[in-house]
Amino acid sequence: MLNIIDIQKAHETFTGPDFPKLIQAFKEMGMVANTVSLEKGLVTYTDLVGDFVQQTGYQVHTLIALQADKEQAQADLKAHQSGQTTFPTFCEDMAKSGIAYWTIDLEAMTCTYYGQNDKAVMIENIQESNVIIKEKMICH
Repeated sequence: MLNIIDIQKAHETFTGPDFPKLIQAFKEMGMVANTVSLEKGLVTYTDLVGDFVQQTGYQVHTLIALQADKEQAQADLKAHQSGQTTFPTFCEDMAKSGIAYWTIDLEAMTCTYYGQNDKAVMIENIQESNVIIKEKMICH
């Protein structure tokens, strides 16, 4: 069963550029998925048997754009991964780019970013040593 204290410690230890290390820590806890809702300010962590824990996350102050801007979201993601932004700034930037939430699939090692319409905007391939955005982007 997932433990919110261990999850919080992992978040404190690994930030932005250390994202792959955070994912590895989550996997070691038995986590298989993690969903971050910017609008609700809620983060859900799910384990292999479907049990989950939730905690309050960052809730954006910016209205989430109705139309997703894939190119801007990519730029926002790259800036955050290189350590140029804090997590709250990253969340605000993603909201302006039309990203409402994202789901990390720790088994497939992907992070899928969704717009207001629940359609995937882009899929990020998570690798052990670094994070690379897949060239294959979802078209609307």
